[in-house]
Amino acid sequence: VPPGCCVSAHGRRSSDSSDSILSHDSVMSLARSISTLAFVVSAVVHLGLVQSAGGLLDSCNAFGFVGVSAEECHAITTSVQRTGGQAEKDMLALAFAAMRGECCQFIGMGAGSVYALLFLSKGTDEVAVIHFMHSVWACIVQVVNSQNAGLLPFLPAAVDEYDPVSGAKLKPFLLLVGCQAVLYVAAFLLSRGNGRVAKSKDA
Repeated sequence: VPPGCCVSAHGRRSSDSSDSILSHDSVMSLARSISTLAFVVSAVVHLGLVQSAGGLLDSCNAFGFVGVSAEECHAITTSVQRTGGQAEKDMLALAFAAMRGECCQFIGMGAGSVYALLFLSKGTDEVAVIHFMHSVWACIVQVVNSQNAGLLPFLPAAVDEYDPVSGAKLKPFLLLVGCQAVLYVAAFLLSRGNGRVAKSKDA
């Protein structure tokens, strides 16, 4: 066999190996970037934007997102407490408890993102489960908000739950949550399965 053939074959194998390494490094770099961005967005939204309204301490503060001031909310609450029946009072108490509970949930999600940013390997299996939880939350919320906003006619909201004007006020949330859903799903898909590769390289 002519020596040149062996050199050529060896050169092709080396080139293929180099291309494979470059391709893997590019994918890992993309995964780390998207994973990091997803955690930053989660921390900013869940610990910053959501908590900035002050709904954790007073549920009435949170309704400003739909144009109801804290003063208006307190007036409605006072009216129900004075003139409403027990069913109305119970319903209002549950709605307020759910609002504050949602704020607590977001603190947990945002705190998990901060921990991942500081201590975990972004873009690997180590953080994939966090991206998965964020993805499930965002995708389900997107469907629910779309339903309540009247954009899913085959899944109509309860007739007496939202009127058209109130439903329209939910549409800005579709953009906010929809962008998060795309980002979180991408981060999960890119991170999933990278743990074994990262560990073998470290070894």
